[in-house]
Amino acid sequence: MVQSIQKRVGDRVRALRQEKCWSQDVFADRSGLHRAHIGEIERGETNVTLQTLKILADTLGVKIQELVKGL
Repeated sequence: MVQSIQKRVGDRVRALRQEKCWSQDVFADRSGLHRAHIGEIERGETNVTLQTLKILADTLGVKIQELVKGL
C-alpha cells in the first residue's frame, strides 16, 4: 500500500521530534501549535498548510525542504 504524502510528512516530523527527545507536549509548547494538532500531523490525518510546515521546520531547526524531501 502506498503511504499518503500526509503520512510521510507526519513520519518525518515525528522522527525529527524524537531525535530531539521531545514529547508532543514539549513540541507543541515550542511551536505554538496545539498538541492534538501535532498528533494529527504525525498520524497523517490532516493536510498541513505551508504556514504550518514553516512553523514545524523552524521549531525543529530544519528547512521546509528537509521535511518534504523525497516525498
